[in-house]
Amino acid sequence: MKNLIKRNIYSVTNIFFPVLVLVLLISDTAEVLGVGGISNSKVIVPSAETVPKKHVEFEPFFSFEFVDDGDNTFRLGGGARLTFGVLENLEIGANVNYLNHENSDLIDTVNDFGDIDAGLKFRFLDQGEKYPFSLAYQGGVSFPTSGADAPWFIELGGLVLTKNFSEELSMDADFVFGIVEDDGWNFISNVGFGYYLVPWFQAVVEAAYAYEDIDGERSTQVVNITPGFTSPVTDWLTVIVGVTPDIYSENTEKEVVITTAFTFLF
Repeated sequence: MKNLIKRNIYSVTNIFFPVLVLVLLISDTAEVLGVGGISNSKVIVPSAETVPKKHVEFEPFFSFEFVDDGDNTFRLGGGARLTFGVLENLEIGANVNYLNHENSDLIDTVNDFGDIDAGLKFRFLDQGEKYPFSLAYQGGVSFPTSGADAPWFIELGGLVLTKNFSEELSMDADFVFGIVEDDGWNFISNVGFGYYLVPWFQAVVEAAYAYEDIDGERSTQVVNITPGFTSPVTDWLTVIVGVTPDIYSENTEKEVVITTAFTFLF
């Protein structure tokens, strides 16, 4: 058992650092936002797997956000994801962020309806004897609900790569390029590793990078990490918990976000 763990750690080390370096070299968002409405196998980063055909995932989620801006800014978010398995390798879905609560020392409490995100994922490679990993396309759009001045975000396309090293150890990595309505663009990438310590508990660690450039404004960058876990309580319910602190930010405040979600499969 110890030798197996050592081999798995060695495999992760050999793959994690090249992927992380590649992410940092390819890119030079105030928030790390990915494609909405699609499924994942860890805390934030999506996987190449799709919701089974003729099945549905329903996932209520909540977030607690603390902003390092000197004004004690706190945000509470709530929403739900609904994802349909259309084909054996195709899913479509949407996030509805029904709660966006914010308060600080500078402003009164504000309660808004959050944005609506829609997306799809199409898996075109499956890990097996022929391919060493699974690969999927992802794309989507975010519809702002906070006013006429809020920009749209269109995630034109990106890829999701999933590699299962064993029944216990897996890696997901993704990137997506997007267009901001106000003559801007963004790039987002994630990498995550999960290890099932027992069949009902997967320890997870993830890293994310986001870059956003809007014409006439300063570009923003964020790098953060997410330790957490997923717990498949039953075949139809998975509990997800993660803590995401920003470890680097440029032209935006650092944040710490606590995320919880409950994924139901029907």
